[in-house]
Amino acid sequence: MEIKKVPKTQKQLNLEKLTCIPAGSLVDVEIITPTNSKRVKTEFIGLMNEQYIILNYPSSKRLANGSDFIKDGVMVIIRAVLEAGGGQVIAFRQQISALSSHPYRLIFLDFPQQVQLYSLRSEARIPTLFPANLVISEQKLAGLIKDISVTGVQFDINSKEDLSAFKGQSCQITLSKREFSGKVCSVRKRAGGFMFGVQLDTSEDEMKKFMEEHLIDLSVLDS
Repeated sequence: MEIKKVPKTQKQLNLEKLTCIPAGSLVDVEIITPTNSKRVKTEFIGLMNEQYIILNYPSSKRLANGSDFIKDGVMVIIRAVLEAGGGQVIAFRQQISALSSHPYRLIFLDFPQQVQLYSLRSEARIPTLFPANLVISEQKLAGLIKDISVTGVQFDINSKEDLSAFKGQSCQITLSKREFSGKVCSVRKRAGGFMFGVQLDTSEDEMKKFMEEHLIDLSVLDS
């Protein structure tokens, strides 16, 4: 009689990925605010009872006025580079569930429902929430970069107007004070707006450098 393997639950799959993050390693924390996002590096302390993810509270040198941004209920995106994984990145999104001040200042996150594993050496699209501007046909559109890869970005915009005619047109995107030229390859309507798939006229090496600098730059900072 053949014994069938019981498929792993999503929680088990998530836990397997999270346990790959070494305790004490630096992770990238993107703090989502109503107007933009703040980025800071801090230490990954570990997992607790398969229920909480614990991070070190960033020092004032890493994030000035941290208490203005790091609060209960604030949404964050965590990214961690696996040094032994050949450039693989673990990423997940979750709200801050609690903060502790004694004996150490720590950040507690509930376990996320979805943990994603990406490779910077592939066409993987890294999720983010970067404010950006897109200029096309002499119009300036403000929106969010929902994901980024070595070849392009997904630009999300709230608009009641029909923007489907922009498909195939050249454009410029301003992201983190840097301009990129590109072409709108796809336009998808969603509730209340549109999603543009934009192919950028930038080399993969340049995009990898940009991604490392702005998404997952884990160079050691002064604590």
